[in-house]
Amino acid sequence: MPNALRLGFTGTPISLHGADTVQVFGDLIHTYDIYQSQQDQATVPIYYEPRQIRLHLSKADIEALFERITAGENPEIIDREIGRWAALAAAARAAGRIQELAADLVAHYLDRSATLAGKAMVVCMERKNCVRLYETMLALPGCPEAKIVMTGNLGEDPPEWSEKGYLTTKAQREAIKQRMIDPDDPLKMVIVCDMWLTGTDIPCLHTLYVDKPMEGHNMIQAISRVNRVFRDKPHGLVVDYIGIGDALREATSHYTQSGGEGDVAAGIDEKARPLFFQALREVQASLPKRKAYGEWRRLSEIELEDLYALVYGFLAADDDLRDEFLQAEVRLSAAFLLVKHLDDCRLYADEIIFYQRVRKQMLKTIPGRRPRRDLDRAVQDLVDDSLETQGVVDIFKAAGIARPDISILDDAFLQTFKDHPPESLQVKLLERLLADEIQRRQRMNLTRSRSFKDTLEKTLQEYHNRLIDAKAVIEQMIAVKREMDADAQRAQELGLSGEEMAFYDAIASNMLTIYDQELLRSLVHDIVKVVKGNLKVDWTEPHRDDVRAAVRAAVKRVLYRRGIRQEDFDRMLGSVLVQAEAMYADWPLTAFMEIESTEQ
Repeated sequence: MPNALRLGFTGTPISLHGADTVQVFGDLIHTYDIYQSQQDQATVPIYYEPRQIRLHLSKADIEALFERITAGENPEIIDREIGRWAALAAAARAAGRIQELAADLVAHYLDRSATLAGKAMVVCMERKNCVRLYETMLALPGCPEAKIVMTGNLGEDPPEWSEKGYLTTKAQREAIKQRMIDPDDPLKMVIVCDMWLTGTDIPCLHTLYVDKPMEGHNMIQAISRVNRVFRDKPHGLVVDYIGIGDALREATSHYTQSGGEGDVAAGIDEKARPLFFQALREVQASLPKRKAYGEWRRLSEIELEDLYALVYGFLAADDDLRDEFLQAEVRLSAAFLLVKHLDDCRLYADEIIFYQRVRKQMLKTIPGRRPRRDLDRAVQDLVDDSLETQGVVDIFKAAGIARPDISILDDAFLQTFKDHPPESLQVKLLERLLADEIQRRQRMNLTRSRSFKDTLEKTLQEYHNRLIDAKAVIEQMIAVKREMDADAQRAQELGLSGEEMAFYDAIASNMLTIYDQELLRSLVHDIVKVVKGNLKVDWTEPHRDDVRAAVRAAVKRVLYRRGIRQEDFDRMLGSVLVQAEAMYADWPLTAFMEIESTEQ
């Protein structure tokens, strides 16, 4: 726009007396709305939960406050302000209300953080309110670590505020912020008055507790503290203790009147409850019908095992159906975080637990997938199965597989294998075990891993096309495992280490008919030595072509010295470099792993 005098970008356009974004910059050129932001996964949705605690304003309170704060003020200012902010702030920090607020806030946060890892910010009206709430919260059992973030005036503020560390310097506030940004730091909550309500990014912040009247763009900026993307955080939550609901609705109307879509902060009753029941119906529709999954606690051990086996087998038979269930369960667990306090929703807690446990077990059927550590997740399950085993049936046990390890693949297992309803589940689990083992070996021996992978994929394709039965699949899997076991013996017979064997297979697959075994065996000794001698950090990255060139030159010298024909150089070099990249991509970490493996 070459003729534009001013071009503005804003997340919160304002329209106030003497300050109007459109009047200064002109009409809106483009609106990137809340809906688009959430669709792009640039932000997460925000939900609104009213939990107002009444303000007890008595005539004596107002008169005492009047005498204390208005000495020497202009009567017009007194008349305008006495019924507003000062009286409201004093009522908000009344001892009885603060006790009720602190108790509810701590209980709410502990319950919410039990299933959604993250942190919280509390916004109070005045600094005195911050201090009183903080001290009251700290006296409660189970209160998480919290800090007050505010500045002060040493000459006017109570001396104990400074002595107790409530008044902070810029450096101290930055240190507190870094602790809040770190999701693993034990500091879980900050209490603020005016600070950090704009421009402060704490991605793991999932709840904003509001005990301060706000409106317009100031409120929009404040509640946006909880819409940052963090791990699998499904949403942010604004908990209203003071009554900002009307102002929030007015702000939503203002910021969507230009054609934008999406709620600034959707109400739990209006939005979250329908989402929960929709996700619940989707999960139920993906499983066998007419089963009371929420009644699992009443089942005997055998009945419970049968129910899990039925569900595991049903989902394992169809990958698309399994994926539909997994996606719906994620939506269900995320929605339940918002509605679990509602009477008509918390009745489904046991059913949610059952679905979460099925999800954890079904993930074990997906080859190549490693379960994420709990620390890498925001959304947590309702019950930690590492602490409570009641109602947990392992998917391998349900499928009749003694342990999740490919060592079970032998003739004895084949003799005990019989076709029965969960045969597809057995095949799926064994596929996962074998595929994971092939993946693990791929870095160490690309050529053999490709051969194993091709055999497994061909066998499974024949099984899915009903050309062979499940028993034939097991037989082929056992054959693949035998070949894997034989590789170690073959390396020992050739006098090669594991990594040398990988380069030998890479070369011998094309060259064993041209060069004798002894020549190739001694050749890989030298190749491995010169390859490792020329490696550097990030050597496979495009900007390290000089390192790759040095490796190629060193290998070429070995080939020349060993009498390899010139016309075979390119094929050998290609095989060596492909295997080197697979094996040493993480150099020098790979070297340390090899040392540790040798020491063990």
